[in-house]
Amino acid sequence: MEIEVPKGQASVPLAAFLTRALPDVPAWALKECLKRRDVKRLGVRLGAEDAVSGGDLLRVYLPKAALKTSAPQLDVVYEDARVLLVNKPQGLSVDADEGGGDTLLLRARRYLAAQGGDGAALSLCHRLDNKTGGLLLLAKDVQALEAAEEAFRLRTIRKTYTCRVVGCPKPREAVLTAYLLKDAERARVRVVERPLPGAQKIVTGYRVIETEGGFSRLSVELITGRTHQIRAHLAFIGCPIVGDDKYGLREVNRSARVRGQQLWATRMELHAGGALSYLDGRAFEVDAPF
Repeated sequence: MEIEVPKGQASVPLAAFLTRALPDVPAWALKECLKRRDVKRLGVRLGAEDAVSGGDLLRVYLPKAALKTSAPQLDVVYEDARVLLVNKPQGLSVDADEGGGDTLLLRARRYLAAQGGDGAALSLCHRLDNKTGGLLLLAKDVQALEAAEEAFRLRTIRKTYTCRVVGCPKPREAVLTAYLLKDAERARVRVVERPLPGAQKIVTGYRVIETEGGFSRLSVELITGRTHQIRAHLAFIGCPIVGDDKYGLREVNRSARVRGQQLWATRMELHAGGALSYLDGRAFEVDAPF
């Protein structure tokens, strides 16, 4: 297959680019492809650490077994004339970012266009981190987008996540309040107890579902929606999410042999007015794949 690195993309190692550009390709297949140097640019084979940048045209030779299972998919949970609700996979950005590659919005627009709809009119109502999977709402027209954005702003749409963490938080059910500071240069956040200058208030509710072997499964309600909130907040109380290398414990993640962080948006309960008032009280759920 041929992949063009998006114009304007900063120079990044080939391995990092392919991971973002081909989120549906199994990790073993990418590893084998890079090990065999089965990626060419202008006829020259590239290694995992070779840099690629905007405008580069890459020819990627993947194992045949991977090609059968890696076609881009869109997991549609609910759809009507105004909205599209999908189950986003991990490793796929919702929209174009500095990582480049495929996006959930592009897939959704292609899906809608294939159904005879106006793919270009489709818009994201909210966002999920690249490494977080689960329920994501998109609007098909301006009126639906405005109603959804207002509902998210007023926090009347309830979002519940399922995650697996190290240890077990005490008490087993609580609503946590803290403050979050962004570190744009390092692309991460820091949680503090007191309202320091520039800090945003965060509120996170959780309930322990079960505990087993030094880990716990939690149901988490995102009451405020800040960058990396759940991941950073749970790490702050000493219970980082399993598989999260940014805020978690890498040695635990390696020993647990997990693929991806174990955090999924599993439930969305809609309470919105305007063009989406007909969906008031509807709730949608998906299972976490861990």
